[in-house]
Amino acid sequence: MIQIIHKYRTLPCPRELLLKTAGFVYKEEQIKANRSTVLILCSDYFIRKLNRQYRGKDKPTDVLSFEFSDQDLLGEIYISLQRAKTQARSYGLTYDEELKRLLVHGLLHLMGYDHIKSKDRAVMEEREERYNRAQNSEL
Repeated sequence: MIQIIHKYRTLPCPRELLLKTAGFVYKEEQIKANRSTVLILCSDYFIRKLNRQYRGKDKPTDVLSFEFSDQDLLGEIYISLQRAKTQARSYGLTYDEELKRLLVHGLLHLMGYDHIKSKDRAVMEEREERYNRAQNSEL
């Protein structure tokens, strides 16, 4: 279902937690288990290059999602572990909680949710909040 590639080894990867989180979202969103997702945990430098290349923004970001029109591959999610660590402190979360939040956000993007328009943002934020709240009690 999800393959984790830990490219930035300076910061830890809570592999089991991320696998459980992805499994929870897959189940709730009724995503077929044969549709895999690749999660790449990377540095600010790496995600900045992707952000510049694909979004025209020359700065690091926390998470990028790339949806594929493939029956077997849902898509790829890139998370900057450096951004996650910094944001966790800013938001009053643990590092693991912030990684879970970013993974849920990325998965929702792969399923077509967006936050550009305020109406869409409200729907996506409600789902994120629900999943993060529910998974905290289940995981």
